[in-house]
Amino acid sequence: MTRSTRAEDHRPKLVGPVEDGTNLARSLRREMMEKAAVAGRPKRTAVRLAIAALIASETLRPGDPLPSEKALAALLGVSLGTVQAALKQLQDMGAIVRRRGDGTRVASAEPLPTSIWHFRVVDTVNGHPLRFTRQTAEVDVIDEAGPWSFHLGARDSYLRIRRRMRLTTGVHIGAEMFLAADSVPGLAETDPQELVMVNIRPYLEERFGLAATRATHVVRQTRPVASLAMVLGLNARVDHFEISACTFDGGGGAVYFQRIFVPTGSCALSF
Repeated sequence: MTRSTRAEDHRPKLVGPVEDGTNLARSLRREMMEKAAVAGRPKRTAVRLAIAALIASETLRPGDPLPSEKALAALLGVSLGTVQAALKQLQDMGAIVRRRGDGTRVASAEPLPTSIWHFRVVDTVNGHPLRFTRQTAEVDVIDEAGPWSFHLGARDSYLRIRRRMRLTTGVHIGAEMFLAADSVPGLAETDPQELVMVNIRPYLEERFGLAATRATHVVRQTRPVASLAMVLGLNARVDHFEISACTFDGGGGAVYFQRIFVPTGSCALSF
């Protein structure tokens, strides 16, 4: 699923305003050139990944303002609509905050949107919500049965999305999502970066018409098996919350099964 191409074949034309001379502008342009160099990658994805990369590297810190939408569009060589779509995805993920009169800023103390998960991961000391600063994603199709089979039913194949996430405190958590493979045609061939720093729930609804309106949860304390811990970037020697979620559409049909692993000693859960 790895895709590569020569950067010069897909570079957008970058014509920026006064902000071009700033360190932030140079960093944004550099990240945009890199993210846009992948063949077939939508421009809004490249913009989202470029901004997310600067948040992950702490070039953009909590509370820092971003350039205006018009300035970003000119700086990155894309349309205003493309910038707005990318910012909407980052806002849905809780990475940024957009307010009339205050522009767009990197999120700091605001609660994570409940549309991401039906719970929040919080600091055990002060109770503040912990945010994502970095993510990776992998997509594959499997034929083995597991806990997901009880929710989705016995099938020939399931599509699995695995994500590794780092929180603002440096803590790593991991997640697996399982869907009926035939409910998401083409997703297995999609660039996995499409699912990085994206709220998957609205993504699935927009692209496949899968609207998860209700969920049930089971939380237990466990230690992930070594093979799974390695894939998800977890420490198999420490206890984790394992949160299993079964989601349903408005008619009660199964949408997806998800399990999330959060280290118990570093985080607490708020429902």
